[in-house]
Amino acid sequence: MKSLQIKYSFRSVLTYGLCAILMLGSCSKVNEQDPYEGVNPSDVFNNPTRIESAAIGMYHALQNAEFLGGRALIYIDQRGNDVNVSSFFGQIPTFNMLSNNGTALLAWTGGYRTIFEANNFLFNVEKAGSVLSADEIKQYVAEAKFVRALVYYYLVNIYAQTYGFSADGSHLGIPLMTMPPPQTGAEAFDPKYRVARSTVKQTYDLIIKDLTEAEAGLPDDWGDGYFNHARATKAAANGLLSRVYLLTENWANVNTAADKVLASPMGYALESAPYANFDKDKYISSSEIIFNVAMNSNDNPNTNNAIGQHYSGQGRGDITVSTAYLNLPNFGANDRRKSADTMIVQIGNNRYTGKFFETPFDSWVPVMRLAEIMLNKAEALARIDAGVSTDALDIINEIRARSNADPIAVPATKQELIDVILNERRIELAFEGFGMVDFVRTKRNIPARGATQPEHSWNDQFTPWPIPFQETQQNTNLAQNPGYN
Repeated sequence: MKSLQIKYSFRSVLTYGLCAILMLGSCSKVNEQDPYEGVNPSDVFNNPTRIESAAIGMYHALQNAEFLGGRALIYIDQRGNDVNVSSFFGQIPTFNMLSNNGTALLAWTGGYRTIFEANNFLFNVEKAGSVLSADEIKQYVAEAKFVRALVYYYLVNIYAQTYGFSADGSHLGIPLMTMPPPQTGAEAFDPKYRVARSTVKQTYDLIIKDLTEAEAGLPDDWGDGYFNHARATKAAANGLLSRVYLLTENWANVNTAADKVLASPMGYALESAPYANFDKDKYISSSEIIFNVAMNSNDNPNTNNAIGQHYSGQGRGDITVSTAYLNLPNFGANDRRKSADTMIVQIGNNRYTGKFFETPFDSWVPVMRLAEIMLNKAEALARIDAGVSTDALDIINEIRARSNADPIAVPATKQELIDVILNERRIELAFEGFGMVDFVRTKRNIPARGATQPEHSWNDQFTPWPIPFQETQQNTNLAQNPGYN
């Protein structure tokens, strides 16, 4: 396996002591070989080798332990219905958070720190024409925009109501940081950086713009198995676009973006077995993985943050599989996604997902794979067709055939087909950060989980997290979500 660890040693060339920006937490240094705190951007962006290392640093920033190092996906799934309520995550799964919740602050700063690093790289690499070709700059800019769009997607789905909460997406979203980052500590306190919240529509408009521009500049194939699965590609940009268009109910564009992934020269195909996408020996060779956040035990060595630690019975084992998940319709005993030896592991009375069971410390964080893109396309086709889309059903049965699941007969109505697809999404994508999002985007209440957690309305004021109290105090332009004042 090709390692990014050497390249990651340049990570802090992106931060060089400027992480005091209001929305960011304190800087951390990972695998540094030299102190870069005082490095001037001109000393980094005048050298192609350092620029490449700084680009890799953006992906390292995605590993943030409080955000896309795995926690962001867990937070969304803890508010779904496929896992049991975990006491480790306190108020998060029970929808009773307070504005001063420490996790809300850590996740916020973790996400915005990554955006800061992407912006810092973006605005400096655009000025590197003396050492890079126009095509090289275009590629690097595309990578920064992909990283930024990916983080904004998760932030807006955690801290704001879903797109369909208002008819035109005019409700409050999140602050959009798109200006050049501050270049000194003093500049970080300039009032222009006290950005107000944009609307949810404006947030998605930026995400779509970033991804569309990224798709134009990214390669189809890096010529390297590691990079093809852990670095942005055209397919990754189009795949995330298909997800965003699904959430905003732009069905035609879901279909268009998904088709671009399906037609990729990379030749994506479903793995022959569902577990193959979570076998660490296949992370860099999988035909199905489109983009993951690559990790190893050195990236996340503690027991409190690694996604595998929380999901694996060989780790902390905080998160167990719910009975509701195992009892989903069309989830038969012969379905390989229910297999006791790989996909569902039982220890005592607890059942754990096999997706992370063997990798408590070094699971790659699953962001995007072909099965999701196929499911996006199936749902779009089902909603576009005036009747019952047999093309959509064929996609569902292709995914089910991979898992030895019984085929679904042609449903009687369009709505029944949509229900089948939404159910199949839960079976296939469980534990990968779709739980709450799929409920609320389709305006379905989150079912009760046991006697202590009643059904939760999709549009309840406590469905989104609070804007961290510390941030609203430091930036008085940040409006708080209703109910958290």
